[in-house]
Amino acid sequence: MAIAPQFVHGIQPEGFLEVDAARLLLILTRFARPASEQTFPPACAPTEPFVAHFASEYYLQKLDFLLRYPAYFIYELTELHQAGDPAASDRELITATIRKIHGDREPELQTIPFRKFWRGAYERRDDVEAWWWARELVFVKFELRGTAAPWKHYFLTQAGQAVAARLIENVPHAKWYADRIEQIHRFMGHISAADIKARQYRHARYREANLNEYIPDLTAEEIAENFRHVFDEPLEAPVG
Repeated sequence: MAIAPQFVHGIQPEGFLEVDAARLLLILTRFARPASEQTFPPACAPTEPFVAHFASEYYLQKLDFLLRYPAYFIYELTELHQAGDPAASDRELITATIRKIHGDREPELQTIPFRKFWRGAYERRDDVEAWWWARELVFVKFELRGTAAPWKHYFLTQAGQAVAARLIENVPHAKWYADRIEQIHRFMGHISAADIKARQYRHARYREANLNEYIPDLTAEEIAENFRHVFDEPLEAPVG
């Protein structure tokens, strides 16, 4: 399976099914809970063997947004530190992480824009889910919730875990994804999908994006100003 960056700054992205399938598989692999914890309704479990469970599609979309928008991610690291969140309490680690992402120009080079839907950043993933299912990597089941939309449950198989491991070992950009997913899990893994959504909507650019248009990124000025406000020092690391 090939995986490569989809986006060059200023150019509208093209969709690549295998890239999306690989990136989202890496998210599931890190965030899914062991099957032994039984974090799923028994009636939703597939008949096929699986090793881990993840819910829901809503949460998966929020995590994918943090992965695809490095500027939003580092802004939230700053906000979490300011709020005294235990996961982001280490000032030296947080500032070093933010400066590394900023210094590597990730907001320019690694951003993959998301379209705005009525629930915020959202993309249909039926094709990805079918691609997973056909290869027995991830099985998707639905939990009926009365008049509300069905809840999606993702069941990761041993084959899915093995593919994810091979991607990380053999594909450099998959390793980049895996490292960032690990950071998202470390610093924001305790934050609910609803809270991530609320944080997204604090930003006027996100909130005011039109339906089915790409959500604008945060500007370098916004990131730098927030960093200086919280840490009382410039984002650009001192020279010498």
